[in-house]
Amino acid sequence: MNILADEIMVHPGKEISDGIGNLVRNEQTAREIKKGLARHGWCSLLVALIQLIEKVNKTIGLVADTAKRALKNALSNRLPGHIADQLKDAVVDLVVDRVWSALTRLLDAHFPLLGADTVRVLRMLAVFACPSVERHRDVYQHALVPLTGDGQGLVAEEIKAQVTTLFTAWWQRKGPATAP
Repeated sequence: MNILADEIMVHPGKEISDGIGNLVRNEQTAREIKKGLARHGWCSLLVALIQLIEKVNKTIGLVADTAKRALKNALSNRLPGHIADQLKDAVVDLVVDRVWSALTRLLDAHFPLLGADTVRVLRMLAVFACPSVERHRDVYQHALVPLTGDGQGLVAEEIKAQVTTLFTAWWQRKGPATAP
């Protein structure tokens, strides 16, 4: 998160401030523009970026579904005809799902901007950058509410893992005695 925050908000800050100063010769007007950006400019920009990435991901999802169907059809047509349809479908699903999973991991590695982690970080930045989340509907709706859901899911998974570990250790200590 710190890397993204630095790259989006800290490093370009001086350049943007200087750029505004060069564009707007009136110092008072330049100061008002900068204050306007500080009010809700950054958080609005981050929400717009979140929404853009979500739209791109949704489009990629639609294309991915079409591509997976095409791969399944192509592989199904290549398998011998004497295999039962149910077995052929199961084999095709297994193979294409494995290949697709590898492709998805490859895309995530090469295009991390589109990943869930990036969107989560952008949401955090939008919440931190917003001077009044309770009054900024877009930040509340597109950043805070999804983060709350993420947090509940992450906490639930961590608690589940801890309970499983604790129960397993307890069971090993307190389990039924072995018969003589």
